[in-house]
Amino acid sequence: MRAVILALVVLTGVARADKVDPATQAKADALFEKGQALYLGDEFQGAIELFKQAYELVRDPVYLFNIAQSYRKVADCENAFDYYTQYLQAAPNAENKAKVQQWLRELEPCVDQRKADHEAAKRAEELERERQQEEDARRKQQAMQQPPPPPPRETDVDGGGSLRAAGYVGMAVGALGLGVAAYYSVEGASARDDLKKLCAQGCDWNLPRVRSLDSDGKTDNTRATIGYIGGGVAAVAGVTLCLVGRTRVDHVIVSPTDGGAAVTAQLRF
Repeated sequence: MRAVILALVVLTGVARADKVDPATQAKADALFEKGQALYLGDEFQGAIELFKQAYELVRDPVYLFNIAQSYRKVADCENAFDYYTQYLQAAPNAENKAKVQQWLRELEPCVDQRKADHEAAKRAEELERERQQEEDARRKQQAMQQPPPPPPRETDVDGGGSLRAAGYVGMAVGALGLGVAAYYSVEGASARDDLKKLCAQGCDWNLPRVRSLDSDGKTDNTRATIGYIGGGVAAVAGVTLCLVGRTRVDHVIVSPTDGGAAVTAQLRF
């Protein structure tokens, strides 16, 4: 095909005025051979790329025709129309000019429709962009008109009040028990001292006074021991309950948000 078209161009006097060095021409010829093979194998997209590369090397108008033919084969009317037009501009006296002009007339309705489609798509994009801008402006205006949200409200949720109350009672009972224990410790020590003084010269355990001091001292010591144990246990239990109760106090923050509120809680120790 290239040989035939090139011959027509030469015969009609529209061959390239510039000369191409043999090495560059050889590269272009090699690209043409590969492109022609792809064209004949209906691989038109590959042929288009090779014909374009060849044209960049030698600027031979025949490649513009080959590119236009390939675009027409893949139903790309816009590019086919464009390259046919470039071909006639580069080879205005080509012998196949009438045929090319006929193809241009056949392609023109498709080109007009494609241009109309492009314009419609471009207009649709512009309308969508304008609509989006108007929507953004409306939202911004609404945001400016809305009153500021109320500040977050903070409160304490006490879930350990009963535990702390029980703890306070336990500590009070413990303190009372320890106080009683201390009292009986003092009484027991006093009875022991009296008995020691009474028995300084020897004790007659048959005497009522000696037996009474001994019995009172033992009773006081027993009561003091019970008081220390019971009071200590009660005090420790009370302190434990108070500490546990403090961990049940949550600091709650309610922050207004769009469509509701966000609630956060902070555990305090």
